[in-house]
Amino acid sequence: MKARRCLRRMDIRVNGHNRGAAAAVAPQVRQQRSSSVPGARPTTLDTVILLTTLRAWTGRTADRLDPGDEAAWVPGGDLDDALAVLNGARDVFGDAQLVALTLDPAPTGVPVPGAVDPRHVAEVRYARRGPDGRHTALLRRPEIAEALGLLPHPEGGWFRETWRAPARFTPAGYPGERASATGIYFLLPPGEESLWHAVRSDEVWLHHHGDPLVLELGGTGERPAPVERVVLGPDVLRGERPQALVPAGTWQAARPDGTRGTLVSCVVSPGFDFADFRV
Repeated sequence: MKARRCLRRMDIRVNGHNRGAAAAVAPQVRQQRSSSVPGARPTTLDTVILLTTLRAWTGRTADRLDPGDEAAWVPGGDLDDALAVLNGARDVFGDAQLVALTLDPAPTGVPVPGAVDPRHVAEVRYARRGPDGRHTALLRRPEIAEALGLLPHPEGGWFRETWRAPARFTPAGYPGERASATGIYFLLPPGEESLWHAVRSDEVWLHHHGDPLVLELGGTGERPAPVERVVLGPDVLRGERPQALVPAGTWQAARPDGTRGTLVSCVVSPGFDFADFRV
């Protein structure tokens, strides 16, 4: 097939159903015709991104990744095209954490679609889903996030829930039952920010590693209005604090103050629920 740029419909099979999602085909796409001759290769592309679930990726064996129905194939290897496919198929993949696997076609091309050899995966990127449910970025996972199993957070940074208290109750003013408390790891790499947001519950930030963290508090109005600045960090003699409280309903934003990034824990009580989160 001659190289060209065009729009086409890609079939996505998820949970046994065919769905269409628009994707742009990048230049220099090469297809080989498969045949009934024994040993013939299936259709291949010079470069392709496989979109699948984190569950499928972590469930791979040493020599086989079979995403089954949880897959979409994006010809050309363009990340913007991959994001367009994800946002065109939000109801298909549901709430699963998604990854974008760039497949190395050398030397003879990657079979599409079907099972692939994980050793052909040249790059793994993690999809960030914003507060409105749309995917906003495909990100390389930082080393610390990889070590701790952290995933992209909607407001920025990387996180993993580490604790959810078994005791549950229905707090006054909340729409339903909540855990009594929850805890997460939260990593802000250099250049990333935790954007302005507010949580219905009290939240305690605890500094663990890396640069000091600038935490801004913006009051409890309809929109943030910065009124206080706290620096989290280990150097208490220079005014840094190992921990800080963000009172319930208070607007907050955070950024690392340096080039290494910052790892903290956040403990929320009553326990965190995205229904209690606003931006």
